[in-house]
Amino acid sequence: MMEKWRFALYLSALFLVVVPISIVLITDVPFDSFFSHVVLSIAIILVMLCKTITLFEKRRAKKRFSSDIGALIGLSIVLVLGFFQ
Repeated sequence: MMEKWRFALYLSALFLVVVPISIVLITDVPFDSFFSHVVLSIAIILVMLCKTITLFEKRRAKKRFSSDIGALIGLSIVLVLGFFQ
């Protein structure tokens, strides 16, 4: 069941990044900086949710999940540093 949620969240994050990029490339009209920041932040949060779901699944199956924790820490740092720019 959680695998469907993960797939939907990853797909949503991908579309949040790809659709605005393709619109800019096709129309040659850039988006506002604030809009770009919000879209990328939402995409990062969606990927973090997916990684959290994966972490709980691996923990339940007693598998190693250190790479997922590293990815969550890295994405958190990127998200926090993005707010200060």
